[in-house]
Amino acid sequence: MARAFHRGGRLLAFGSAGSVTDAAHVVVEFVHPVIMGKGALPAVALTGPGLAGELALVAEPADIALAVCADVTGDADREVAAALAEARARGLLTVALLGGDGGRVVRDGLADHPLVVASADPLVVTEVQVTTYHVLWELVHVFLDRPGLLS
Repeated sequence: MARAFHRGGRLLAFGSAGSVTDAAHVVVEFVHPVIMGKGALPAVALTGPGLAGELALVAEPADIALAVCADVTGDADREVAAALAEARARGLLTVALLGGDGGRVVRDGLADHPLVVASADPLVVTEVQVTTYHVLWELVHVFLDRPGLLS
């Protein structure tokens, strides 16, 4: 993710069902850092429905597609999988925060980096995902502070 930002990419975060608000929270973290000295990074929340179409309109190959899906069953799983498939087709780096067994995203290999919380309880999954995206934010900044590592 840090390499993509270093090369001018943006974070395109999205989720389905209850995870839409978590995707929006990720964007707030990246565009409005609360730690002094950490720069804002370009990020946009895609809110769907029709996430794949929305992504197709705004995505550039240098961008990062970050999917958040606590419940990988039914429509939520299909919506996120379709958006990630579109992102892959456009050459984006794909990262997915998923629950359960990872659903279609894992079965179909739609994410470069699937991070799966192996729980069927969406509340447990969401809590772990919140921690995960805060850690991702921190790691991106750690690497951006050392640009020699990003070449």
